[in-house]
Amino acid sequence: MRRLSTAARLFLTVWLVYAAFATTNVVRETYLAVALGDRGSVRVDPFLGLHPDLFAIPGRGAYINSNPGASMLGAVPYALSRPAVAGLFALRPGLAAPKPPTTYEDPRPNRTNFMNEMRARGLDIRLALAALATQFGLMAPVGALAAVLLFCYLRARTGDERLALRLALLYAFATPLFFRSAFLNQNALLAHLVLFAWLLLTWPDPEPPVRERPARWLSAGACLGVGLLCDYSAAPLALVFGVWSLVEGWRCGGFRGAVRLGGACIAGALGPVLLLLGYQWLAFGSPWFPAQRYMPATELSVRGWNGFSLPTLALLRDNLFDLRYGLFAFSPMLLAAVAAPFVARRQGTVDRTELAVIMLTAGALLVFNSANQFALLQWNTGVRYMVPAVPLLFLAMVRVLMAAPRWAQLALVVPSVVISVAVTMMREDVPGSLAMLLREGPVLPIVVVLSKTAEAYAPALAGRTQPIGAVAVALVGALAALLWWRPSASSAARQATDHPVPSRSS
Repeated sequence: MRRLSTAARLFLTVWLVYAAFATTNVVRETYLAVALGDRGSVRVDPFLGLHPDLFAIPGRGAYINSNPGASMLGAVPYALSRPAVAGLFALRPGLAAPKPPTTYEDPRPNRTNFMNEMRARGLDIRLALAALATQFGLMAPVGALAAVLLFCYLRARTGDERLALRLALLYAFATPLFFRSAFLNQNALLAHLVLFAWLLLTWPDPEPPVRERPARWLSAGACLGVGLLCDYSAAPLALVFGVWSLVEGWRCGGFRGAVRLGGACIAGALGPVLLLLGYQWLAFGSPWFPAQRYMPATELSVRGWNGFSLPTLALLRDNLFDLRYGLFAFSPMLLAAVAAPFVARRQGTVDRTELAVIMLTAGALLVFNSANQFALLQWNTGVRYMVPAVPLLFLAMVRVLMAAPRWAQLALVVPSVVISVAVTMMREDVPGSLAMLLREGPVLPIVVVLSKTAEAYAPALAGRTQPIGAVAVALVGALAALLWWRPSASSAARQATDHPVPSRSS
C-alpha cells in the first residue's frame, strides 16, 4: 500500500466510491448492451414492453430510441460477467424463474409496473446484475480514469500536486458526474470523452511551440466521434472543436494549416461516425436518420422536427436552474465559471483562447438542449443533458476558485459537495434528496432500492434503511481512507529494522 502512487490511490478511491454508489437502474442502453453481449444482435425484441424507449418497426424488430455507443461499450463488461451470472443461476435456478407481482414503495406507479413486468418474465435479477456489471466494469473505472487524468493535467499545469489532487477529488465527487455514473449513461460517457479531447489538445508542453498538431487533433476527433456514437448531443460540441481546429491551423500555417488540422479532426471522427451510420442502416434501413424518426409518436416527438424546435427560454432557464434537473442546481460551484472571463489568470488555469472555447462549447450545448423537447423529461431522471459541459465548466471554475478568498471558496465548494452526495445517495431532486439525507441519514442507493422492494427482496429492510445504510457508507469511507493511509516515519523505521532488505550478496 505504501508503494502506491498518488494517481493509483486516486483511481482506486474513485472506482471504489463510484462502485459503492451504483444503482440497479435498468435504462434503455442496458437492453442493447445485453442483446449485444448475449446474442451479438442490435435487436431488443425480448425486452419490448419493459421501457417506453423500446419500440418495434414492423418487419424489422425492436430497437432502442438512442444512439448505440454507450451500449456497445457496456456490452464488454456485461459479456465478461456472463460466466459468473450463469454460475449463480445454476446454483439458484429460482432467480431466473417468473415471479408473482409485488410492491415498489414509490409514488411513481411506473416503477412498480416495470418491476412486476420484469418479474413476470423472470428478468428482474438478470437485468439488475447487468446494470451492476456495466457500472462496475465501465462507468466506475472510466470515471476514475477521468479523475486521474485531470489530476495529472492539473499537476503538470500548476506544479502543485496537492492542489491538483484536491481539485480532482472535487471534480469526481462534487459535480453531476458522481450522480450520473451510478449506472450506464451516455451523457456521463460523453462528458469523459470531452475531457479526454480537451486534455489531448491543451496538455502542457515543456516549451509550447507554435506549430501544427495533427496527431493530437486526430485523437481529439476520435474522442468526439465516439461521443457522437454515444449521443447526438455531441454534435454542437464537435462543431465548436472543429472550428477551433480551423482557427489553430490558420494561425500556424494559413489556409493549408487549417485544412490539415480540420482534416485531421474529421479523419479522427470518421470511424465512429461510419459505425453510427452503419448501425442506423442495419436497424432502421437507412443510415441518415436517428432513432427518433422511427419511434411511435409521443406528446414531445411531434413538436418541431422529431422533438426538435427553436430553443425556448423556459428550457434555457430550466436546464441550468430547475431544482429537478438544472446543472447549477445540482452543482452550484459550476456557476462560478460564468465569472471566469472577469478574473485574472492564475498559473495553471485556462488562458483566454481556452476560455473562449469553453464558453462557446457550453453555450452551444445549452442552445442545442434547449431546442430538444425531450429535455422536459429530465424531471424524472435528474440532471442529464447538460452533463457533457461539466468538464470544461469545471476548468473555467478553477480559474475563479484559485483567485477567490477562502470564505468564497468554501461558499462554492461545501454546498456542491453536500448536494452531490445527497442526490447521488437518494436519487431524487435537490430539495427532496437533502430532506431525505437530513431525515434518514447517509445510505447507499442500492439499500434505498432494497428498502422500497423489501417485500420481495429484503424483508429485513422493510420500512427502514438505518442503521444498515449508515454502516455501509461508513465502511466505504473506511476503505477509501485506508487507501491513503501511510505509516508514520517511526513506524516505517521499525518495520525496516524488523524486516531488513537482503543485500545482493545474500
